[in-house]
Amino acid sequence: MKIGIISDTHGSLPTAVHRVFTGVDHIIHAGDIGGQHILDELELIAPLTAILGNCDYSGDYTTANQYASITLAGMRLYIAHKPESVTRALMGRGGLLTSAPLPNICIHGHTHVPRNEYTGAILVLCPGSPVRPRGGSMPSVMLLELTTSRPPLVDLRTL
Repeated sequence: MKIGIISDTHGSLPTAVHRVFTGVDHIIHAGDIGGQHILDELELIAPLTAILGNCDYSGDYTTANQYASITLAGMRLYIAHKPESVTRALMGRGGLLTSAPLPNICIHGHTHVPRNEYTGAILVLCPGSPVRPRGGSMPSVMLLELTTSRPPLVDLRTL
């Protein structure tokens, strides 16, 4: 299963995102969307899971929540906008039910800086931002490939 990961669009979706996400099975938006029109456009490409970022709470979103826990290709994913929310959830202090098993993969946005690292056995990802990169990074999104026969494959795509 191929998943497109995006965050921090802040109301703008570069056309290059359509090209990179062509053929994905699912898209995850990790917050700071910038308007329901961004989600509507992404849903034309593939099914979507989206969460709200700190800049989204005054907007009118029909399909985004504060956090999301989903299972794709047998892998448990947890999505939060801020990296601190991921850390708190993994310590049992928010976002995840205490009875829920730990996720295999955590995804966040907010920093606008790409991240691809393991915290213990949990893969933590941030796709950066396709419109407002920070920390010397380039505009970017991620592709995540999940199969049952090997560890997740992460591909950072600069735009």
